[in-house]
Amino acid sequence: MKKIILSSAIATLALVSCGESAEQRAGNLLHQADAAYSAGNYQSAKVLIDSIRVTYPDVIDVRRKALELKRSVELAEQQRTLDHCRASLASLEARRDSLLPSFEYEADKRYQDEGFYIVPSQSLRLNVYNSLLRARVTESGRAYITSLYRGKRIAHRSVKVSSGDSYASCSEPFVSHTFRNLGVNNERLDFIAGEDGGLMNFIATARGPLTVELEGEQGKHSYTLRESDAKAIASVFELSMVLTAIAEYKEIAAEAERHISFVEKARERFSAAATESAK
Repeated sequence: MKKIILSSAIATLALVSCGESAEQRAGNLLHQADAAYSAGNYQSAKVLIDSIRVTYPDVIDVRRKALELKRSVELAEQQRTLDHCRASLASLEARRDSLLPSFEYEADKRYQDEGFYIVPSQSLRLNVYNSLLRARVTESGRAYITSLYRGKRIAHRSVKVSSGDSYASCSEPFVSHTFRNLGVNNERLDFIAGEDGGLMNFIATARGPLTVELEGEQGKHSYTLRESDAKAIASVFELSMVLTAIAEYKEIAAEAERHISFVEKARERFSAAATESAK
């Protein structure tokens, strides 16, 4: 697309300025680029500036001014990105802060680089004898959903959640663990959100009672998902999206800041060299 715009700009200029000198034509392009920059049309400004470099490589003075204008365009472009990121972050961080009081934070610094946020009703200490789907999310926004089954061994490897004729299922846990606690068989499957067959999203958006079906090598088991667990999973899913967006915007903002610093340093070097050559 950029090449098409550049070719169009060059062709148009050639038609309307056949009687002008190369310097005049290059100056006209520079004027158009400056107008586009002033209007906030940064992509158009960069295309026009590039056309000066390609079409008029020998018009040194105009090319020098175009290079300086390009730095201004890049700074403005990155500043606009940075301003957008900061505004979005302020909104997202306010939403995060409104959600966090509903969560508990748990972490074991001996084994974890990040802690987890969970809804208190899904704390393991309150569900010693329950089979349930449990959700948690890291500080950076990565969410996990865990199938905890307690009862006769079924060696379950897949989880299906249904509401009427609609359902979501997953069968590729990144962690599978079986153990006994207080003489009872326990099976645990952990899935990462995004690799869970849409399970968390389905639970978060479904309406009405939800049925959980576990299927394994040695049997099946089904139960009705508690409303409190469905709400907890939906809350974790929302917090995950907010935390993930915060992390993404921070990364984009940091890249914009690095670009701004790079361009400003280039401008300083160019200015110093121009001052030295003028002596």
